[in-house]
Amino acid sequence: MTVSTPEIWTFRTLIQWTTQWLTKQGIVDNPRLDAELLLAHALKLRRLDLFLDPDRPLHDDELNRYKVLIKKRASREPVAYILGSREFWSLTFRVGPGVLIPRPETETLVERILEGVADREATLRILDVGVGSGAILCALLDELPNATGVGVDRAAEALACARSNVDALDLVARAEIVEGDLFSPFNDQSELFDVIVSNPPYIASAVIETLEPEVRDHEPRGALDGGADGLACYRALIPASKPLLKSGGLLALEIGYDQGEAIFDLCREAGFAAVSITQDHARRDRVITATA
Repeated sequence: MTVSTPEIWTFRTLIQWTTQWLTKQGIVDNPRLDAELLLAHALKLRRLDLFLDPDRPLHDDELNRYKVLIKKRASREPVAYILGSREFWSLTFRVGPGVLIPRPETETLVERILEGVADREATLRILDVGVGSGAILCALLDELPNATGVGVDRAAEALACARSNVDALDLVARAEIVEGDLFSPFNDQSELFDVIVSNPPYIASAVIETLEPEVRDHEPRGALDGGADGLACYRALIPASKPLLKSGGLLALEIGYDQGEAIFDLCREAGFAAVSITQDHARRDRVITATA
């Protein structure tokens, strides 16, 4: 595949050229969207602006800024890391190396928790284990105006990122980000929660090397690798969460598409009731919920 170079670079011709060029580099998943997002970012414009004036020519300095970005993308650096942000639940979250990028399918986890909350005006206490960027916790607090929450993580990059997002979304008064491994900050059981949520690492170790380079080579291994069968974190998290939930409290976990039955059994063995599996919009098992 050859990529011809136009005589004049406009928004339209540059996006068309970049789409073909990225495809030639092996990026076949939404190369046009990548081109649009990166161009808008390089020029500090909205993506919409590219379509409102598609024949606007670019200056050399603009082209040079854009070239830096598309070279990063060609090396398989995730677009979210290049942009420094990712949208989740209609909110914009800062992300960067060392922090798992929020996925659209994880919104199913937020949806399921909101469905399980009888009164959205209630004063709820939420614990997010492995808070990462803070996307799940912040999305829940955005929807539950009287709720407060704690996010726990052991990675310094994640802690800094989550705190930055909590601040940017004006949730400092309602969200606390603390360092810890699973439930270590709450071992004394001095506080009980209405909701415990987690998107733990659940990819089997042997599968990690088969993932796309964007994930395998750039995202934090600790947020992906779930041990030999992908279930290591669940085996620790599920039984330890029950003593920290109020009676009738909700445990909500993201799961791998083929892990539903095994994690269902772990929840029942730990004494949870009303264990339920929810599928995402692609009709794959994505979330398991259980009641203490």
